Amino acid sequence: MASSLFRTFVAAAAFAGSAWVGLGAAEAAPLAVTQQGRLFDSEGNPVAGTLDVEFAVYANEGDAVPIWSEVHSITFDDGFFSVSLGSVTPLEDDTFDGSVRWVGVTVGSDPEMSPRAPVLSVPYALSAENATGDITPSSVTIPGYGLVINAQGEWVGDPTNLQGPQGPPGQQGIQGPQGPAGAMGATGPQGAAGPQGPQGPAGPQGPTGATGPQGPAGPQGNPGPAGPAGATGATGPQGPAGPVGATGPQGPAGPTGATGATGPAGPAGATGPAGPQGPSGVVGQGFASGFAAAPTASTAFISPTVSVTIAAGQKIFVSSNAALGAGANAATNLNLYICYQSGTITQVGGGTFGLTAAANQRQLYGLSAVITGLSAGTYLVGLCGSSTNAANWTNNEYAYNSAIVFN
Repeated sequence: MASSLFRTFVAAAAFAGSAWVGLGAAEAAPLAVTQQGRLFDSEGNPVAGTLDVEFAVYANEGDAVPIWSEVHSITFDDGFFSVSLGSVTPLEDDTFDGSVRWVGVTVGSDPEMSPRAPVLSVPYALSAENATGDITPSSVTIPGYGLVINAQGEWVGDPTNLQGPQGPPGQQGIQGPQGPAGAMGATGPQGAAGPQGPQGPAGPQGPTGATGPQGPAGPQGNPGPAGPAGATGATGPQGPAGPVGATGPQGPAGPTGATGATGPAGPAGATGPAGPQGPSGVVGQGFASGFAAAPTASTAFISPTVSVTIAAGQKIFVSSNAALGAGANAATNLNLYICYQSGTITQVGGGTFGLTAAANQRQLYGLSAVITGLSAGTYLVGLCGSSTNAANWTNNEYAYNSAIVFN
């Protein structure tokens, strides 16, 4: 540790001079050790502040793996500290088995201090191998033999040579006074019942008791069978039928009138002059389909466009639709129009505003319009639109666009 941040521990009551704490006259020694000392840095100054310190016990001085270790967060006061080892990781019974153990100390992220310190006995602990005063064990066991005195203080070992020969009987002592009568014992349990005795003779018959009240009426019996049917009476005479009314006479049919003669055909009228020829109907048409373009912040075609050429005074009927929708986030603020373009894009009519689509949804949007008042020329027509939320209109599919030119 001399080449690290900390130079050394100066132990006031280090492992080498520690004792098992809390020994009681009739209690087992708790497996904990008090470790006290002082820490200096590499400049020889006492350390202040809080550091993690690892204490480890090794079976041999050069072992790489300890048989026990624990880490304490220690707040140093002018380098001084005191901790109870075994309070974090319990010490086992064989951690200190009487053989020499070696203690290593590691401060913070430094390597373990060197050299390791051997664990020695304190002066009074040297007499622990031979009891010189009163002992208070709960029992006594001899290694290799077993229990010889149990927890009740009774000898349970080999009784050979423990009892000497019986001595001669002593003189009979004077009889002491009679002691007081003992307390009456508890009543014993009741004995079993004896066998039943023989039956005695029958006694004389007692007087007849008074008549009891009449019992309730029994249930009504089943109805008897039906009697025979009486004889059928004689049929009475039938009354006379009433007279039938007379039918009135049918009147005679009137005579059929004579058919009049057919008049002569009138002369044919003169043919009127031919009217002016009406205007012709549809003079051209076009159709386009394909994937819809995603809306942008400015007005642009969303459907594929159809190119039409018109003469002065001709009109264009446009019908267009597109499948548009939102991805993971809902899409909003979509405005749609029918548009034509010859240079710049021009909207037709008022359009449809503020359209929306829920997250992961797609639906069909469409418009139609008649475009009039255009000069002769070639135009692109179709569905156009814009959205201030264009980034969310990502779930788009096919669009269809039809155009008809008529007079």
